[in-house]
Amino acid sequence: MAKSLLIATASATSEADVEAYNQWYLGTHIPEVSAAIGCVTKVTRYAVVDPATGVESKVRVSAIYELDTDDVQAAAAALGGAIPTMTMTNLMDREIDPPVMQWLHVLPAAFQG
Repeated sequence: MAKSLLIATASATSEADVEAYNQWYLGTHIPEVSAAIGCVTKVTRYAVVDPATGVESKVRVSAIYELDTDDVQAAAAALGGAIPTMTMTNLMDREIDPPVMQWLHVLPAAFQG
């Protein structure tokens, strides 16, 4: 079980760019983020869904990075230090719907179904 999580939500610039964006994200970005943080054990991606309509976004995706560390501060600092050397793409929307990152610690389970 992960000790902490990084949830990164980002968008491709357009539906036409989704395939190329996903290739970059899966083939370049996830490996670079994982190498920078050093304790990533699993990454799962989810399409954002509008609960009012049930419509899945074609461009907005959240990636859940599972981390084998309690030291979120060190993981965030390692990622921040590596960002200038990472391969970025113009296929990621940074203006209309920019990326959002959240760092979380795992709490004891309140429900197990």
